[in-house]
Amino acid sequence: MAISRAKTLGFEKEIRALVMGGQGGIGDAIVEQLAASAQTTQLYATYRPGKAPPVGGRGAMTQWIPLDVADESSFVLAAETFRAANLDFNLVINCTGLLHGDGLDPERSWRHLDIETMTRVFSINTFAVALAVKHFLPLVNREERSVFASLSARVGSIEDNRLGGWYSYRASKAAQNMILRCAAIEAKRLRPALTCVALHPGTVKTTLSAPFTGRPGSRRVFSPEESARYLGQVIGGLTAEDSGGFFGWDGIRIEF
Repeated sequence: MAISRAKTLGFEKEIRALVMGGQGGIGDAIVEQLAASAQTTQLYATYRPGKAPPVGGRGAMTQWIPLDVADESSFVLAAETFRAANLDFNLVINCTGLLHGDGLDPERSWRHLDIETMTRVFSINTFAVALAVKHFLPLVNREERSVFASLSARVGSIEDNRLGGWYSYRASKAAQNMILRCAAIEAKRLRPALTCVALHPGTVKTTLSAPFTGRPGSRRVFSPEESARYLGQVIGGLTAEDSGGFFGWDGIRIEF
């Protein structure tokens, strides 16, 4: 896969985008990147119910939609809103994710496994992606090049797992990858111009990764803006042959 820099995210003409998790670190940077592009004609982003959507700046052109990713009825309502507006996206990016917080920490051992914790993590990292596939993929344009991308994580690679631990997070991301692979296979019949991929954004300076960066031997840490720029280049280089794949921020394919 060749990384493209000629057009914004590789789209020849207009971009009609939906960003799930537009208020998160990476999601916010992707929204800003899209809002800054002259190619973007429609830009929708989701935010958590109970939080106020951004105003001013990029918020002036961004349509903000509340979405509770742990509640399917919220997906149904959002999809109905999009249909009522006759939207046909050619880019959907999921930037939601859960690793820690509110009493939740990644498990270091099987002794720490807890079904309630696992359910919370899978609800955000896996089930939400399945619901996005179910309710938002039907809104994607059938005829033109389109992309459905979801942020995964290298630690979700079974082949690359050398350290163990982080059971729920690793497993939920691996399961997400399988959902995307299944969607990609189905899309070959229903929407052959659609590319479905999982993307690893690198280690990014966000709330999600904050407790785990800066340690000895840790990988390079990107700003959200850097990660968004790299992810945009990867998306720009995607072709139909890449559908169902798992790619890093550098465009290199990651083993499942």
